[in-house]
Amino acid sequence: MSRLVLLIVGLLHFSISLAQIADPVSIHARPFREVALPDRGTAPASVIARNDSRMAAEVTATVARIHAEVGSTVKAGQQLLELDATDYQLALAQADAQVSAAQARVALAEQRLQQALSLRKKQFVSDDAVMELQTGVQAAEADRDVTQAQRAIAARNVEKCRIIAPFTGVVLERSAQVGALARPGTILLRLVDLAPPEIEAQIQATQTDALPQAVNLIFASQGQRYPARLLRLSPIVEVAARTQVARLAFTGPTAPPGSSGILHWEGTRGRLPADLLVKRDQTLGAFVVEDGHARFIPTPDAQEGRPFTIALPPETWLVTHGQQGLNDGQPVTVDEAR
Repeated sequence: MSRLVLLIVGLLHFSISLAQIADPVSIHARPFREVALPDRGTAPASVIARNDSRMAAEVTATVARIHAEVGSTVKAGQQLLELDATDYQLALAQADAQVSAAQARVALAEQRLQQALSLRKKQFVSDDAVMELQTGVQAAEADRDVTQAQRAIAARNVEKCRIIAPFTGVVLERSAQVGALARPGTILLRLVDLAPPEIEAQIQATQTDALPQAVNLIFASQGQRYPARLLRLSPIVEVAARTQVARLAFTGPTAPPGSSGILHWEGTRGRLPADLLVKRDQTLGAFVVEDGHARFIPTPDAQEGRPFTIALPPETWLVTHGQQGLNDGQPVTVDEAR
């Protein structure tokens, strides 16, 4: 057995010696920067307004006045529409009266309690009577709190009769008609934000890893090109389309909200032709030249017969001819650039 082991070790040393003294293989190579093409990507995209709100009624009332028509530009806090608040103003006046009455009852209960406390010192009032008056004060205060809450609700209903712009924007639609009855949920106006819009793109899940490092992001729509930058990328993958939502901001001129187009970008990794791809030990990759030897660089995401991406320094010498017969670590000489 020992002789067999010695024989195997000897053969291995002999093989290594032969590999070391073997003549280098002549190959063709070029710098990576000259061979690789930019890794370009595209995705469908559209321009989304920051806010696109359909203003709805919150109370039941008749439309009294409209202060903003379709196409009007309004500022945040500006009144857009009025509902008839007569019934709610009457309810507020009634609530005010109930609050005043409740406060008067609290004052009377407190006054009676103070009198009882004074009389108790002279033993004209029992402790049970004082306790009963203290409970009466607490009950009066509770009634007052209830009426104050009811008054706040009535005041809020009056406020709801005034439809106010929550942001600066443009009235895009008007559904309300003067004299028509509006109920809670009835759409009255549509207001679109004038703040700079954002681009929403549907990115394939296989492309999302490269997008944060991408350069030259361009939104193309109707023959126009708009530079953009990535704001955020959703971590959630849509099950049906296998896409993730990306939001981008314009870095120059902006396309109008509602525009649709294509988002273009260039990745930082180089894209190589499919004929440079080789398989070694069931792994796909490409060969480069390092210190006079061929080095195999695996590319796990590559697919046979298709261009593939790989991250290499621009000055790396990439084997462009003769790679099919190479092995990792094999001596090579660059015969000529090709």
